[in-house]
Formats: sequence, structure tokens, C-alpha cells
Amino acid sequence: MNEADLRVSFENRKSALAALGGWVTEVVVTELKKQLGSKVAVEKFLQIPPKPRVKETDSFLEKALVRKPKADPLLEITDQVGVRFVVLLLEDIDFIGSIIQSDRWLWQKDRDHEEERLAKPDYFAYQSDHYVIRTKASFEFNGVIIPAQTPCEIQVRTILQHAYAEMAHNSDYKPTIRLPEEDQKHVKRSLAKGSALIETTDDVFKEIKNRLREYNESVDALLIRSSEIYKDITGEATSPSTALGGLVADTYRGLLKKLTPEQLKTWVDERPWLGNKLVQKRAESVFYRDSVVILLGLLVTENEMTVPKQWPVDSSYLEDFYTMLGISTNGLF
Repeated sequence: MNEADLRVSFENRKSALAALGGWVTEVVVTELKKQLGSKVAVEKFLQIPPKPRVKETDSFLEKALVRKPKADPLLEITDQVGVRFVVLLLEDIDFIGSIIQSDRWLWQKDRDHEEERLAKPDYFAYQSDHYVIRTKASFEFNGVIIPAQTPCEIQVRTILQHAYAEMAHNSDYKPTIRLPEEDQKHVKRSLAKGSALIETTDDVFKEIKNRLREYNESVDALLIRSSEIYKDITGEATSPSTALGGLVADTYRGLLKKLTPEQLKTWVDERPWLGNKLVQKRAESVFYRDSVVILLGLLVTENEMTVPKQWPVDSSYLEDFYTMLGISTNGLF
């Protein structure tokens, strides 16, 4: 196929390539939403919104005819359309990889970040996972027919890898360039330092994430148990995840670390009158229609002098709450 014919053929398939990129992105994001639980969680997980990109025609022709001549470029060149997923941690790369490695399409892994980290520790920009997927059969997506065997390249990297790769790209560094020996040594040392720094930063990020996860799981357990107890004693179902609940959790995170779900049940059992009182109060104020009041009750009992100092909303609600529990408010408000 001559250049003119190849140009026409590639231009004619651009709509199918764009549709394929959109489909691949939608599939991965939808699966992430299922596993992470919400659209908001996906937006937090992906550091940069994924955006499919179809290769420019001249770039395709140059690759097909000049740089890497192919017998059948439309079949053999795999990055005609691509999409990049950027995440926070190295472990997140594998999480997306488990979604890509699916029987919904034909896939192969062209580049493995862990293998290349060991093989080329002085060039961190390589450390991304690259997949090539191909459609198993022709199908229609958003009104466009996507032919069988159409390829799409998927790249998965961390935000730090992305920043490093962009720096390397923008500075026109290529490992094949033959610099003077001393300059080569300097570049390699600099790349090695950058690689080590990025891996260290990834470890720090992971530690922070794990600590936050542990805290959030403990607080979530308290909020869930509060919701269960609230329903048991009032007959009213409530959500364990509310704006007020989140505000209380964020404000008193240090104090909440000392509490357990078992303590909540004990606290309520020692107050057999609480259910009837909450039924009465919930009819008067939205504050008492939030199950966080169960957690707040234990928190106040354990820290009655401290809680008012950090109370994040109108103090009249907390003062009324103290009064309901029979705790003196003298000097506290």
C-alpha cells in the first residue's frame, strides 16, 4: 500500500479508533466504579481524567513507512489509539491491570513496570505498564462500527512516573543518545537519584494511605454500629454516612481512636430511657434524626470537658444534647 492509499485508509478508520478508545475508557471506569463503590471514589483514584487519543495521521505514516516499516501497518501498529490511566501508587497499577486482563477483549502486556524497574533501575520513565488490547469481533459503540482486531494501547502509570516521564520527554532525553562519557555518567546518576526518590516517595504515600485507611475503617465501624443501634432503639433507619457524621469524625479523630463499637452498645444499654427520648427529640430537631448522636453520646460521656472546645457547628445543639444526657453545662458554653 503506497502512502496516499495508507493515508486514506487510516483517515477512514479514525472514527472507529476514537470509538474504541471511548469504549475502552468507559469499560475500565465502569469496572472501577463497581469495585470502588462510587463515581466520586473513581475520580479520587484516577489522578488525571483518562482521555483517549487517536494518533495523528502524519505520525502514523512516519512510523508505518519510515521509522518502523510494517507489512500491514493498520494491523501491526498498536498505538493508533491509546488511553492512559494515571494513579497514585505503584500498587494501584496492578489494581487497574486486573481489570484490563479480561476476556472481554484480546490483551497482551507489552511492558511491565516491575520487571523494568529491576532491569533498568536508572531509567524510571520506563516504569509504566503497557497493554495492547484488540477487539474480538466487530461491534457498534455510540453509533460507530468498530472492526474486529482493532488495536488500542493502554498505559497505566503513577502520577510520579507521569511527571518523571514528562520531564524526560520535554528535555529530549533519549537513552540512545551518545553523550560524552562524563555527561553520560552524570545523566545516569541523576536518573538513578530521581528513580530512588520517586520509589521512596511512593513508599511514604503508601504508608500514609494505609494509616488513613486504618483510621477510616475504625471510624466507619463506629458510625455503622451507631446507625444499627439507633434503629434498634428508635425503630428508625438512618444512614451511617452523613455530612454531620463526617464532620464529627473529622473534628474528633484523635478522641475517636480510643473508642470501640462494643463501647457504644454498653453505653446505650446503661441508658434504657434513651430510645424513647430520641424518638421525642427527633420530632423536634433534624439534629436528633442523625444516628451520629449515638457516637456523640459516648464521645461526650468520655470527654465532656473537651468536646465543646472543638464543636464544629452551632453550640446550641450540643448544649441541648448535654442537657438531654443530664450533663451540667455550667462553664462549658
